[in-house]
Amino acid sequence: MLLVPFQIGGEHYALPAVDVFTVAQVPRLRPLPQAPAWVAGVFRYRGSVLPAVDLSLLIAGQPARRVLSTRLLLVGNAQDSESRPVLGLLAERVTDTEAVDRYTLRETGVSIPGAEWLGEVVGLERVLLQLVRWQPLVTEELAQLCAEVDRCG
Repeated sequence: MLLVPFQIGGEHYALPAVDVFTVAQVPRLRPLPQAPAWVAGVFRYRGSVLPAVDLSLLIAGQPARRVLSTRLLLVGNAQDSESRPVLGLLAERVTDTEAVDRYTLRETGVSIPGAEWLGEVVGLERVLLQLVRWQPLVTEELAQLCAEVDRCG
């Protein structure tokens, strides 16, 4: 299984590469009033208005630093040829990919209310890598706010 790793506050996380449409530089983001604090704003992508979630703010309570390796990961059901990205995720230290054996992924055994986006973990040579599930971040409320921005131009 191919992963796209990134770091937040010195901890290591990853997204399954199969869910990532593209890795891009961070565009200019328009603030999204009434959105949760961890929503960095919205941006246009191929005619659609998409939200950008700041994973550093969501996970560690600190906004992502705008450094050279900070990227916007456009995610969605990428394995579906008709699908389009539904969300952008701001992440720091996005520099490569990591191949892991799917069978080495383990559930943590801990359920944290409000953090359904935390997934399985895998031990690598020197770090513990935790998967992030993007699907719980796509809420109906967030979709409605984006649709409102799209209608207003």
